Order: sequence, then structure tokens, then C-alpha cells
Amino acid sequence: MGPMLEVYEVVRVLHIVGGALGLVSMFVPLLSRKGSPIHRRVGRVFAWSMLVAGATGVAMAAAWLLVPSAFATADRLVEQRIRGMFLGSVGLLLLCAVQQMLRSLTRKRSPAPAPTRLDLALPAIMVVFGASTVVVGAIYGAMLPVIFGVIATSTGIGDLRFVTRPLSTPKAWWYQHMRGAMVAIISGVTAFAVLGGNRLLRQVMPAELVWVPWIAPSVVLVPLFTVWIGRWKRRFGEASAAG
Repeated sequence: MGPMLEVYEVVRVLHIVGGALGLVSMFVPLLSRKGSPIHRRVGRVFAWSMLVAGATGVAMAAAWLLVPSAFATADRLVEQRIRGMFLGSVGLLLLCAVQQMLRSLTRKRSPAPAPTRLDLALPAIMVVFGASTVVVGAIYGAMLPVIFGVIATSTGIGDLRFVTRPLSTPKAWWYQHMRGAMVAIISGVTAFAVLGGNRLLRQVMPAELVWVPWIAPSVVLVPLFTVWIGRWKRRFGEASAAG
């Protein structure tokens, strides 16, 4: 194993540890009383774990895109690069989601938009990368990268709107905080289901159904989180308002 692969292996282990810790810790902030000490403390563990998973995921994706021959045989280089686009999209979604989850809290104290360079750069990068993933998926007839590229692009545009515009309702920061948590959780679960269990899935599922775990977390969790956010909107009396 050369130096590059040794570094990659360290990054991969950090990615697994960060993702696993994030997935385990997510239940506490989800189920605990919002704003309580345990919600904040375990929420920080979740956030930092997902930041590690996202950053290392982007690093791994870069390796898959730049030197696919180190991870795949000659006849699967294109497939490896497409997987790199997928992992890059998920990694950027994780980073942006956690950034929005944390930064939205500052809008509670200071409602006026005051985006930092990072607030603007992360979503902008995700928009560009997501659009590129859509193009690559379309060229090679791979619908799943197209789907996730669209998700990354639309999420990035939404994040840019949030950080640059006034709050649409007094509690819009709360809903953005919850959406950030939703995107982080879905991204983490999706990456775990697809990349972590990829070999197992190929053994137990028919080839024509291997794509199901790629979209299952979104199909299941997005409606649940949408209902959840809707309940909070009704509780705050903002159900008919945008945001």
C-alpha cells in the first residue's frame, strides 16, 4: 500500500467513525425537548460527527474522481467516477446541511441576513457540483446521479436564498434548522445504505433493484420530516406562511 492509499485508508476510517457516531447520536436531539441542555450537547456531537463524515466523504470522492484506477479495474473506471460524483454530492449535502443547521440559529438572535463567505461558498459549490453531476449522469444514462445532482442543486439554491434574504416568518430560522437536520440525516443514512452496504446489497438484492437503497431514505424520510416541520408551523401559527 502506497502513501496515498495509506492516507486514503485513514480518511475512510474517519468517514466511517464520523458517520456511525452521527447516525447513533441523531436520535437524542430528534426526540429530546428542543433547546434543552441534552438537545444542545448531543446536537453538537451530531453536528461535528456529520462534519467529519461530510469532509472525509468529499476527500474520498475527490480521490475516486482524480485517480479511479487506484480503486477500480480498468473496465470500471467510469463507474468509479460516477460513484465519486454521488459521494461528492452526499458529502457536500452533509457539509451544507450542518452549516445551515448551525448558522440558522444565529438568525434567531440577528434576523437580518449577514452571510459569511462560508455561508455563500458552500451552497454555491454544491450548486455547481450538483449541476455537474446531473450532466454526467445524463451523458452516461445514469438516472440516480441525475436525481442526486438535482437534489444537491436545488438544496444549494434554497440555502443561498435563506442566507441572503430576510426571514419570511419570525420562525423561519427554526424551520431551516430542522431542514438542515433532515438533509444531514437523509444524506448520512443514504451514504451508509449505499456505500457501506454496497457489497451486501449486491448479494441479497436482484441487480435491477440495487438502486432502491439510493432513494429509499429520501422517499421515506422526506415526507416524515415535512409533516414534522408542518406540525411546528401550526404550533407557531405560521402554517399558511412560506418558509
